[in-house]
This record gives sequence, C-alpha cells and structure tokens, in this order.
Amino acid sequence: MFKWLDTHFDQMALTIVLWLCSLPLIVLIVLPLLGLQVAVVAALALFFVMLAVCWGICGWKAFIDSHDERG
Repeated sequence: MFKWLDTHFDQMALTIVLWLCSLPLIVLIVLPLLGLQVAVVAALALFFVMLAVCWGICGWKAFIDSHDERG
C-alpha cells in the first residue's frame, strides 16, 4: 500500500555526498578568483541543480515502478 514511499534514499545520499565532495573544488577555484559571495552562490546553485536531477531520476524510477506493478 505504501510502496510509493520508497524514495530511493541511496541515490539522495549519493547526491549529497557528491555535493559535499565538490565543495573543496568550489573553495579552491571560485573563492580566490571571484570572492566569497560568488562561491556561496555557486555552491548553493550546484546543490539545487544536483537535487533537481536526483528528484527527477527518483521520480522517474517511482513512475516506472508503479507502472510495473500494475501491468
């Protein structure tokens, strides 16, 4: 009944870990060249882009899983 609650947590965790691993690159590249404010904006923008891609993939997999159960 609550099969749709399975949100593929492993992919969300992988997305957050990848974002955390990209933060040192932002600090080493963007911070010295463009400043703190741009580095924070770049980090947040990267986070939301990665989150949107992850939600898209998880949503697509949930959609496919729900159709596989019906037919």
